[in-house]
Amino acid sequence: MVVVGAVVVLIVGGVVGLLEVGAGGYYVLSPGQAPLVTASAECRSAGGGSFALRNGEPCVQLVVPTGRAHPVDGAIFMVDVYQGKPSPWQYLLYKLGLLKQFGDHSVFLPNSAIVGNGSASQVNCQDTQQAVQATSSAPVAALRQLGYQVKENDLGAQIDTVLPGTPAAAAGLQCNDLIIAVNGRSVHTAGDVSTDLSGLGPGTAVQITVERTTGGTTKERQLTAHLEGTPALGGRPADPKKGFLGIESESRITYDLPFPLRAEVGSIGGPSDGLALALGFINTLGGGHLTGGLKVAATGQIEPNGDVVEIGGAAQKAIAVRKAGATVFLVPPGNYKEAESEAGNLKVLPVATLGQALSDLKSLGGVVPPPTATTTTTTPAVSR
Repeated sequence: MVVVGAVVVLIVGGVVGLLEVGAGGYYVLSPGQAPLVTASAECRSAGGGSFALRNGEPCVQLVVPTGRAHPVDGAIFMVDVYQGKPSPWQYLLYKLGLLKQFGDHSVFLPNSAIVGNGSASQVNCQDTQQAVQATSSAPVAALRQLGYQVKENDLGAQIDTVLPGTPAAAAGLQCNDLIIAVNGRSVHTAGDVSTDLSGLGPGTAVQITVERTTGGTTKERQLTAHLEGTPALGGRPADPKKGFLGIESESRITYDLPFPLRAEVGSIGGPSDGLALALGFINTLGGGHLTGGLKVAATGQIEPNGDVVEIGGAAQKAIAVRKAGATVFLVPPGNYKEAESEAGNLKVLPVATLGQALSDLKSLGGVVPPPTATTTTTTPAVSR
């Protein structure tokens, strides 16, 4: 009996081990929460990077100067998804096609869909960058919609991804480094980096000056990368005569706001908060009647010019929105079908711009505030 028991344990352990290996090849997106977007002082830190009202309802706080925030009717909800690695049990149900039968609405994505051309260690860095982008672009888009002038300041090229095994990785460049110079020439935008590297061949040594923030302290570093031939990447053929560094970057920008605004989202990462936050700022600053008393949820990356960009996990977000009691869900057009698949009685509206979102809310009985800009005083905003 002891031998039989040991054999059973070994078999079960082997099966679990195989399931763990299989699960390691995927990420899962699961329905998260739909925090209320509010300027209420009752929205406070609840520990663990989250915010909640006194009744325990999750929230994100809009920090608005005294005297500029209006009481609001209805509600605006942000929505997130949980992203992580699946358990062996989840993986087994996924392979058997039984996830939904067990009440699990997670979607499985191969590692490449989350990691992209980078590495798993860079995912958290990118999520944080995207959250900063959302919380800084949202007030800009809202203020511009309200008629305020918001100046942009280009600071440099922020590294989003360092491709493994490339000259950039060998030189020690990291996600979130800010490139401020290439070969001694100042860098203000991501385009400047491309211009400075253009025409350089494999074997060329490139001096890259970056600002790196560690533990709240920012220091300047000088790094040297030796370019290699360009590999086949993103569907483009290899070009062994063209120098290749191996980074993906975007311009880091600060904004001069007419008065201080910020959003406290805690540990929520990713770019999809932007549309909801922008609507929340407009509602709070513009009279408080934007939703016409309805409970409205929104998701989508917001650009400073008001464009709404497609995001991930729309079906899982629709589930979270329904559970929060919202009746309207604004989503980017590219996410409409996915959100609609789990909408139930939820009214899903595709919006490509902030202006379109406002127009749809007006058609539902909301009051869209007219431009109200009355001041030219500027305050430095958070960078992205």
